[in-house]
Parts: sequence; structure tokens; C-alpha cells
Amino acid sequence: MVKYKLTIQYLGTRFSGWQIQKDRKTVQQTLKEAVTRVTGETASVVGAGRTDAGVHALEQVAHLRLESSMPARRLQRALNGVLPADIRVKRLARVSLVFHAQKDAVKKRYVYRIVNDQVLSPFLKGLVCHIFPKLDVGAMDAAARLFEGHHDFTAFAASTTTVKDRHRTVFRSQVRKRGTEIRYEVEADGFLHHMVRNMAGTLIEVGTGKRQVADIGRILESGDRRQAGVTAPPEGLYLAKVWYGKPKTRLSAGSTL
Repeated sequence: MVKYKLTIQYLGTRFSGWQIQKDRKTVQQTLKEAVTRVTGETASVVGAGRTDAGVHALEQVAHLRLESSMPARRLQRALNGVLPADIRVKRLARVSLVFHAQKDAVKKRYVYRIVNDQVLSPFLKGLVCHIFPKLDVGAMDAAARLFEGHHDFTAFAASTTTVKDRHRTVFRSQVRKRGTEIRYEVEADGFLHHMVRNMAGTLIEVGTGKRQVADIGRILESGDRRQAGVTAPPEGLYLAKVWYGKPKTRLSAGSTL
């Protein structure tokens, strides 16, 4: 028995998110089918986290466990040979059986891309959020930095969120502009459902003058989703990087995924 760690890139445009869903095309299901086609085994592909429909990944991380061993480079080439062009296994390596792509993750980075211009290039359609009115990037950056620290992010979680503990630590939160593109980058020890898109939507409202920079603190303290901004469109969001600490000892060599 052997376990592999996969670093995956994908365009989320054609997919109903990462997680397997009945009667819907998802990234996880497509990868699982590719593994079966290449190895003949039915293996689970466990991701570092979920992404919504239309959301992209520069470096999603996943693991899979096989009964039979295959050289990592050979398996990577074989998977890329059968996967659709909008999913690619960027890296693949054999890892310890105790490694867990989701539970061992200690930090993630998301990037939200905004094109702030009158005209959006057709080559960027589905890859960025297009905003017509001129945005105040300085105000957006000042507001973004107020997310840094340990906070209860209930006000920025989807209303359907069932997770009880909604406290998260944001290590970095900033907005930068280059040309007509504005990027919001945020790193944290974890994210709630829709958290980044709700944060981005609120920052866009700060940029248009609908909200003030100081509103961020008030919204966080309120714990009320209705106080925050709209949920930003999924096409601008990218899972950019996942960091790992030492694998936990909770999984033994014989334990299940």
C-alpha cells in the first residue's frame, strides 16, 4: 500500500466545484475517474479543501492511496494523459501513509482577481471579476488589513455554514494593483464557506465608497452575515497555495482515509 501527494491546477469554469456531487461534474470526481482509468483501482482523492463552482486552483493539494505502487513520475504523466486540459497534476510524490491533505494543512492562501476597467478582454472571461466603477485601492488595502489577526468570522461565512467554531487566524490580508488588475491576497489557518468571497465583496464595496474602512471592525464584531457585503463572483477566486506542518500521528499505517 502506498500514498501519493498531488499538487493540482485547474480552471473551475466547467466544474461544479471540487467535491463530488451527484449528477454534477466536479474536479474530485474527474480525478477519481482518471486514477481508476490509469491504475485499475477505485481510490479516494482527498483534497486540502473544497472550492465552489467556478473557483480555480493554482495549487490545490490532494492525496490518494493505492494498493499497488507506481513510480511517481510515471503516475503523474499517465494522469495528465487522461485528464481534461483544464485539470493538470503539477507535482506528484510518494508520501508517508500518515500524511493527510486536509488535516495536516496549517495555512492556505487565496487570491481574488479583479479587473477594474471599462472593457474586459475576452481572454479573461471566466478568470477574473470585472468591475466597471473606479475602485479606491488604498481604501481597500486599509480595510483588508483589518482582517488580520484572530477573529470570529461568522459575519463573513455563508449563512448555511454549520461549523461551530468560526474563529480563524488571518496572517496576511492585502490589496495590490498592477495596471488594471487588482489582487486581494489573504492567508489564514483556515477558511469558512464563502469567507473569502464575502470578504472580497465587502472590500469591493469599500472601494466604490459604499462602505468605510472602519466598517470592517464593526462587521466582524456583529457576527451578522447581513452586515457584510455581497458575495463576490466565483470566477475571480483562486486557491493559490497550501502549507503543511508535520503529519499528525492520529493516522496509522492501517487506518482508513
